[in-house]
Amino acid sequence: MSNPPKNPVAPTLADVDHAVANKASLSATRRRDLRSAVSRVAALLDEEPAHLPLEFDKIAARLATINPVAVGMTAKTLANVRSDFLAAVRHSGLLPVLDSAKTALSPAWDALMAQLPGKRHRLGLSRLARYSSAAGVEPSDVDDSIINRFIGEIRHGSLHHNPNVLHRNVATIWNEVVGLVPDAGLTTVTKPSFRGPPKRIAWDALTEAFRSHVDNYLTWCAGADPFAEDARPRHLRPRTLKLRRNQIHAAVTALIESGLAPGSINGLGDLVSLDHFRRILRRRNEAVGGKANNFNRDLAEALVQIGREWVKVDAATLAELNKLTFKVPMPPRGLTTKNRRAVNQFDDPAVVARLHDLPWQLWAEVKRDQKPNFRTLAKAEAAIGIALPTFIPLRPHNLHGLIFDEHVFLRDSSRSTSSLEIPADEVKNKETTLTFDIPPQVERMLIEFRDRIAPKVIGRRPDRIFVNADGTPKSQAMVALLIKNTLRKRAGIELTPHQFRHLGAKTILDDQPGAFETVRQLLGHKNSQTTSWFYSGMRTRRAGLHHQRLIEGEIAKRKLYRRGRKPKKKPSNGEEGED
Repeated sequence: MSNPPKNPVAPTLADVDHAVANKASLSATRRRDLRSAVSRVAALLDEEPAHLPLEFDKIAARLATINPVAVGMTAKTLANVRSDFLAAVRHSGLLPVLDSAKTALSPAWDALMAQLPGKRHRLGLSRLARYSSAAGVEPSDVDDSIINRFIGEIRHGSLHHNPNVLHRNVATIWNEVVGLVPDAGLTTVTKPSFRGPPKRIAWDALTEAFRSHVDNYLTWCAGADPFAEDARPRHLRPRTLKLRRNQIHAAVTALIESGLAPGSINGLGDLVSLDHFRRILRRRNEAVGGKANNFNRDLAEALVQIGREWVKVDAATLAELNKLTFKVPMPPRGLTTKNRRAVNQFDDPAVVARLHDLPWQLWAEVKRDQKPNFRTLAKAEAAIGIALPTFIPLRPHNLHGLIFDEHVFLRDSSRSTSSLEIPADEVKNKETTLTFDIPPQVERMLIEFRDRIAPKVIGRRPDRIFVNADGTPKSQAMVALLIKNTLRKRAGIELTPHQFRHLGAKTILDDQPGAFETVRQLLGHKNSQTTSWFYSGMRTRRAGLHHQRLIEGEIAKRKLYRRGRKPKKKPSNGEEGED
């Protein structure tokens, strides 16, 4: 009885390289370029070619995470590497490569594309139209099976960075086209959803009494009537109210997952009874495998606050709720892994240089623009949004809300100093007024933006820094996205507006290891303990570096002794040391 055949071994990038090297039909120059593309893809993925299987979907997903600027390439160079890599695979014959970009449209597809009114629809269907033309599929034949086959070939025969998004976009645009050309005999297709199942119970599945109780509580927290007899002493900000609603939603979901019927939960008091509170904490703890979790600890503390302020549980119950809260695993104090990763980028001087240079590069492009439009405005705001927190690391909600002559005071005089002031009632701790001098180079940028650049786009001087093309304020989320995306695309840096604050602390503490009070004042912390909790890890690292320098000094001394030389003595009384 013969042995069953073994599964063939998947080809690797080394196999592609070998096949291209022996492709006699290619010129020497073309072989060199294609082999270079194969080796560069392997280097970008930090793998040896022989250890990297030739699987388009996996390679594409990993290449999508590569920021060209961060690896010293332009976006165009990376695109050329991807193109040459696909050409190398095609010439190797090891895998089929989807290659319909230059396929001429069939008459039916050409006629359909000519009827489309907008560029969006023509571009959105271009890839499908050329693929279908090559496959002999007419527009009237397109259905779910054709779309699925098309996406399958994209996934396994190209380096498209996100086939799921392409699938959804093509289906969306195709269905729009079906409505635009009703006489073409086209069929609508299914718009796919790639979202996972909901993690929380639907809000509408909860009782009306519970939802009403939550709404009343959040209205009270918002401080709608500060003169009411039972008004909350300190109202919550909109973002905190949104977080509180999410915490309540997560808590009631955990309670239902523990076995309680949704119809039996009629108010917030049902979340803070001792038995239900235990159920919530136990279920939330199981969901994270018993690991420390910031959200779970904050959720427990929020429920205790609800029990004390709103439900008004008795003292014995409140004491027991607090005891249970202390049993929730507490994450270690200090920067999170995400924030440490963001700060550690700047151990590389090249990354620091790219951050410092980017605002002025953007500003030079803004000033060269002869016909400013909304893109010019966004680029100018991105430049300011990066330069300003580099020098003055404000909290994101303060940065986004900066208003001229209310927070930003510009004095266009060589003998004057412009300033930035955040009143105490707009600061997180409500106690510290923040006041900063604006550096001259940022001052000039702000004056030019306010007086010349923004008015050309919005038609008047803006009242604040971050505005849309119609003069309305940009949202905080939009400002954060603008800054984050510009840093990623133009400098290869992953940094959020809030992480500028951690970078500011690192800059000071790297230069002055014990300057926690300076950091506290810069960041506007209420007390030095907060500052120490956040940045104690940096202190440990600096101690380690100091210890390393001592060891390196001892090693250097031994080397001098072996060469028959005495190390230099430390100078005393201001005199030079001896050899």
